[in-house]
This record gives sequence, C-alpha cells and structure tokens, in this order.
Amino acid sequence: MMLEDDLRTTLAERAAEPAVQPDLLGEVRTGIRRSNRRRAAVLGAAALLVAAIAVPVVITRGRAPAPGPVPLQSAPADQVGGWQRPRLDPPTFPLTPGWTPSGLGEPRVGQLGSHVLLSYQPGPDVSLQVEVGNEPGSWESEGERDVVTTVSGRPAMVRTGSDRYVGVRWQLADLRWVQLISSGSGTESEVLRFARGLRLQTLPVAPVPFTVATAPAGLGLQLMVGGQMCLAPPALRKVRDGGRGLCLNVVPPVEAVEPDREDERLTIGGRPATLASTDEGPMTLTVPLTAGRQLTVDVTQEDVPLTREQLIRFAEGVTVNG
Repeated sequence: MMLEDDLRTTLAERAAEPAVQPDLLGEVRTGIRRSNRRRAAVLGAAALLVAAIAVPVVITRGRAPAPGPVPLQSAPADQVGGWQRPRLDPPTFPLTPGWTPSGLGEPRVGQLGSHVLLSYQPGPDVSLQVEVGNEPGSWESEGERDVVTTVSGRPAMVRTGSDRYVGVRWQLADLRWVQLISSGSGTESEVLRFARGLRLQTLPVAPVPFTVATAPAGLGLQLMVGGQMCLAPPALRKVRDGGRGLCLNVVPPVEAVEPDREDERLTIGGRPATLASTDEGPMTLTVPLTAGRQLTVDVTQEDVPLTREQLIRFAEGVTVNG
C-alpha cells in the first residue's frame, strides 16, 4: 500500500472516533480544576486567552524592585532546598499563515504538553485553533459530515458540524499531526484556504506571561495559553493535559471570586492574599492585582508536593509581565 493510501485510511479511521474532549480549551480547564476546587467559577476561555496586564507586578515580602520583567534564563541553585530559576523556553509554532480570514485579530502561540498551539479568539464563541504534535488532537465534535481532501498535497480529513464548526486534520511530511478547529466563524472553503496557506516557517517567539525567580529544581514549561502558565517535572511536560504541576493564572475582573470563609488570610508584599488548603496540603494562593484582577497560584500536590511556606516563597518571586 502506498504511504498516501495508508495515511488516507488512518485519517478516515480516526475521523470515525468520537470526541474525547468537548474542546481544546475545555481540556485545559479540566486539568486545572483537578488542583483548584474553585476553578470552575474562575476559568473560562476568556481567562485562558486574557492579555498580560500592562504594568508588571512583583510579589515580595519586602520592598518590591523596580517594575520590569527579569530575563528568563537558567540560574545557579540558591542556598535553600536546591531551588533555582527555571529555564522557560518560549514555545515556537512551526507554521506561518499565508492568508487569514478577516476579523480574527492577532494570533497567540501557546503550548500544551509536547504540542504547540496557534490560537485566534476574537470573541467568546468565535475561535480558530491550530495544534501541531506527534499525535492527533481532539476533533472537539462528533460532527455531521466527514470528507477526504488534500492540504498541501497531503491527505486530509474535513469534519463539519453545527454552529459553523469546521475541523481539518492532516499530517506534515515529517508525519507530525496538524489539527485545525474553527468554531463560530468562517465557512468550510475559508477554513480550507487558511489550512492550505500554512507554510513551513517558524513564527516569532511568543512572550512568556510570567517571570519566575525561583522554583523547585527540574521544573519546566508544561502549559502556556494566554495568561495561563504551568510548570511541571520532566515526566509530565510532554503530557497533553492542561494544568499539571504548579500553575499561574491572571484572572480578569469578570471572573474574579471572593475568598471562602475558611481560607487563610495573609499578606504578601503588602497585598492581602488568601490561601486555600486541604488535608493534603496547600492548593491555591490568590493575590489581588490592579483593576480588579487576581493572580492565582495553584499546585497539584501529586505532581509537585509543596508546603505552605514553599508555595508562598514561589509566589513571592513571580512577576506578571506586561
């Protein structure tokens, strides 16, 4: 059997599989909720794609240094517990659009485990997302119609459904999978034109939304989607599951929540903060920012076991980049 025929058969078989997750951002939210009992009320697609705040905020116990992000690079381990500044290599996207439908706005490059993402989200119900990785992404919908076509000379499957859903899946020449999902905007012909216009050219490096001064040794980038970032140990960094390890998120005012009565009250860098804990250990540290925003620092104990003091210490070294 020719390679093209083999790929065509594989695409057709995978197209018949039911959706594993309702949507890509929903998959990220599901992982985050595992480590935050209130995240269902906090997170949404807008929170995952919120822009970084304009003025950097450094959380420290004493006097805050002058505003401005700290360069992200490796640093020697400090004197307590072998912590160090984690090396956060910003994700790069291997494809560059040659044509984009009007009204999508600026793209954002992100990361989900070993997969890299290119996302447009001009509105809460309108999005276009491209995912590249060593395994297929989720269709995000069972769809109503599947057809076989070609994208850049490669066999591709197109799935369409209600609410202007269009999904396209194909493989690059190096056999990496590309999954494109458009929802709420764009016709099938427009989405295919976008897909066929993607060329092998790396997009500029995406800015990292946070600077981390110090963290447990060995942690690296596992998730980066808009204003959300997670650090995890090596064994979890390739997992296509959002929210593993130690996570940071800037929550917009519309999704900010009041602390629960049982949450611990404390002060960090002159700012009132709250710490939600369980019998297993600290879970979520919430610090108010300017203009009604909140910074949340979540930890999944099974991924990165931290004490109360260690979680506070980690938060003290966080800068929200503008």
